[in-house]
Formats: sequence, structure tokens, C-alpha cells
Amino acid sequence: MLEDLWSGILELLTQFVIPDWGALIALLPVIMLVVIVLVLVRTFLRLARAKPAHRGKARIVPRTPPGIHMPGPSYAPIFASIGAALLFLGLVFGGPILVLGAIALVLTLLYWLAEALHIYDHDLGATAPALPAVIHDGPPPGVHMPGPSFRPVLGAVGATMLMLGLVFGGWLLAVGLIALVSTLLGWLVDARHEYVKTVEADGTGHLENIPLPRTPSTLLTALTVLLIGAVILQAGLFPSGEANGGEPGASPSPGASGEPGEPPASDAPAGPQADVVLTARGVLFLEPTFSAPADTPFTLALINDDAGTPHNVELKDGGGVSVYQGEIFNGVETRVYDVPALPAGEYAFLCTVHPTTMIGTATLQ
Repeated sequence: MLEDLWSGILELLTQFVIPDWGALIALLPVIMLVVIVLVLVRTFLRLARAKPAHRGKARIVPRTPPGIHMPGPSYAPIFASIGAALLFLGLVFGGPILVLGAIALVLTLLYWLAEALHIYDHDLGATAPALPAVIHDGPPPGVHMPGPSFRPVLGAVGATMLMLGLVFGGWLLAVGLIALVSTLLGWLVDARHEYVKTVEADGTGHLENIPLPRTPSTLLTALTVLLIGAVILQAGLFPSGEANGGEPGASPSPGASGEPGEPPASDAPAGPQADVVLTARGVLFLEPTFSAPADTPFTLALINDDAGTPHNVELKDGGGVSVYQGEIFNGVETRVYDVPALPAGEYAFLCTVHPTTMIGTATLQ
């Protein structure tokens, strides 16, 4: 009874600790859309309830000093966000959306580059002959120049880790989400500080810069440790003992005799009694394919030869929908699953705990 209770608790915790990464990836666009809608609603509500701005009588109207070029408005960031959104949708759903997203993002970046080169060529002739004789410590009064920031670099690192997670799934996806979300939250905090300075400038007439940022050594170290740990977990590099001959007291191979050269007993079973037998060893399925009857219930035995490592068998149809999921259990042990009747066709079978390394194809006919 206690063993069944403990198995039930482990199976419940598995849904939170080892979720279905495929389903989570498919829900990412929906979750992002919900978060964006909530942020927009909150922003509009705050703007509607905000009091009128009180400006001081001595407020200085910001004007760009002579010889200083302020870049004008641009649609490139909007186009880039649309291209990135299409690219993320393509990574999740594949097909033409992926190609369309890649084309849109590349065209946007090329447009952005052409725009930057145009501004550079425009400024080069105007500013090069008339460089100021004195280098000031900061921008002139009334001009706000955003200070240096590590957020773009961290954002690129987080986006790269998220891309790796979208490709390989599992723990890499979780670490990528953590890296990108932590970077965006830090960026939001910096933007909030600049907004506070802007509000203060309504009364003083001078916009002060926020303090120079410190090197985010702690965050970079934490992300590095998380990435290394995710790679180790994803690759299944934790040592696992072999069931046969790897540990004292390990049982001999099925059908093997206790004495060398003695033939196996005639009444000894050759293996688990099931219609289909799969073996998990070294965080891999030794059988990449199997066949089973369609429209008829059948039994499936899983021999888990990885000591202390959890495995199970899950079946998914052609659309990636789970049609059967067996109980997760630690090795060394054998479980026999009762699979219900399924329609004829090809199904993907995998281990829910290791969905990137333990995969195969089942044919029901």
C-alpha cells in the first residue's frame, strides 16, 4: 500500500518536475499573447487614472544642440518584432511559417542596417570637420542620452539559450526561459528608472542619466552554471549502473544458468510475458521500432536496465498528441503496461523523462 501511495505521489510530481515539453512549447505563443494583453490593459488603466502632469514654470524645452544628431523615428524595431514572432511560431509549428519568419527577420535586419548606414553617411560629413575642442563629461542640458547597458548582450545570450531549448527541449528549454525572462525583467527595471527620471524632469527641466551599470558577473555565473547543468541533465550524463554484472547481487540474464556451460532450464521464462518487449539501457531504447496489432488491446513490457534512472513508455499519434502514457519507474525493474486498442497507423514512442534521446517508431496494423 505504501509503495502504491509513493508511486502515485511520484507520478503526480512528475507532471510538474518533468512536464510534457512539447505541449509547453506549443503553449508558448499563447502564454506570450496573454502576458502582452495583460500588460497593455494594465498600462492603459494606469494612463486613464493618471493625474495631469504638473510642469514647473522654469521648465527648459529640450532642443538638440548644434552639431548633435538625434536619430529620428524608425519602423525597423516594429518590423523586427513581427519577424521574430513569426520565426518563433515557425520554430514551434514548422512548415511555411518558419520560412516566412526567417525571411521577414532577415529583410527587417537588412532594412535596419541600410537605415543605420544612411544615418552614418549623413552624419560623417556634417560632424567630422567640426569636432568640439572640449570633450564634455555628459550630454548638454535638455538632451538625454541612454547610458551603456549590458542588457542587449544578456538578451542575446538568453535568446540563444531559448533557441537551443526550442530545438533540443527538456532542461535546455527551461534554462533558456529563465535566462531570457531574467534579462527582460532587468531591462524593464532599467526602463522604469529612466521613466522616473523623465517624470522628475517635468519639474526640473533637466533629464538626468541613471547610474552606470555594474558588470553582471553574478547573473552570468548563474546562467553558466544553469546551462552546464541543463546540458548534463539533457544528455543523461549521470552515471547509471548496468543491470547485468554491474552491481553485486545483480540477477543473471533471462534464461541464463547458474553453472557455466549448463543449458537453461526448460521451464524458465525467456523474458517478460508481453506482446511487445522494449529495453531501456544507457538512456536509450535498444529497440528503435516495434509492431503491434491495431484496434486490439496489447501488452507492452519495459525492461529498465538503468539502475536508479526513471523511465517509461509514452505513445503519440502523428499529430503529436499523447494517446497512452505508462507509469514512470526506476530501474532495475520490469513493468508490463496494458495498452488500450488504438487505430492502425504509425505512432512515436518515447520516454517522458528523456524525450530527446529515447525515441522510436511503432507500427500498428
